[in-house]
Amino acid sequence: MGCTGFPDGLRPEDVVLFAGAHPDDETVIGPLLAYCADRCRRVVVLSLTRGESGHNLTREDMTHTLSQVREMEFRASVGAFGGLPIMLDYVNGTSRAHPGGLAVLDLRPEAHKRWRAAGRETPEQIRTRWTEQTGDPVEAVLALLRANKPSAVITLDLERGFTDHVEHIALAHITRDAVSAYNREADAKATLYYAYDPKGDVQEGEHILTSDLNRLGGKDYFAVAAECRVIYESQFGPRGSQESTNYSAARSAEALLRRPDAG
Repeated sequence: MGCTGFPDGLRPEDVVLFAGAHPDDETVIGPLLAYCADRCRRVVVLSLTRGESGHNLTREDMTHTLSQVREMEFRASVGAFGGLPIMLDYVNGTSRAHPGGLAVLDLRPEAHKRWRAAGRETPEQIRTRWTEQTGDPVEAVLALLRANKPSAVITLDLERGFTDHVEHIALAHITRDAVSAYNREADAKATLYYAYDPKGDVQEGEHILTSDLNRLGGKDYFAVAAECRVIYESQFGPRGSQESTNYSAARSAEALLRRPDAG
């Protein structure tokens, strides 16, 4: 990648890797990732966990576990914009409604309350738990970097994890450490970017408007991202629901990326 703004600096031979903690984390910058998929050799989307402690807002499915439902949604959604989905097997442990269990229907208030209770562990405790349960997550992410040789790595911000989810924050620190280790050994370095909520307190960085991506790519990336997002019915509600529509509108207008050396 060149030294210009992120979209303008993309080259056909580039590989972009997005690192998230859960299936659907990539949707916070969905239009940008869809644009990258059109402009680059490959867009890799990592979900460190299977999201088995998420919620199920759509329908009961007594033939699948929630982790299976979320994996199917993840692979379909990322594939729909041309990305390569990679899911690892670290434990999503911020709630205990569904771990290893069937995809029973959730009531929305209880589901959201559980999601907000995620902060009972610190990022350091989560990282220790993941290491003890499955192995060092830094090594797992580093292996993906070695295999894919990305020129750009995007993860969620270190302070809030975009949505104040503690597993997002833990994953961001893990990704930072993995990129640092990768760049010490690789000839071609990966540039690390943190994705911030454009409506949050941090405004420094590169604001990438979806309208500009539409102009550069000749495609409606808002519509592409919205169609990919509604595949996650278990998390955002049925297609066409008001909540699903509102979420798409709130998240797709722009992305805010910041490099570690910004500011």
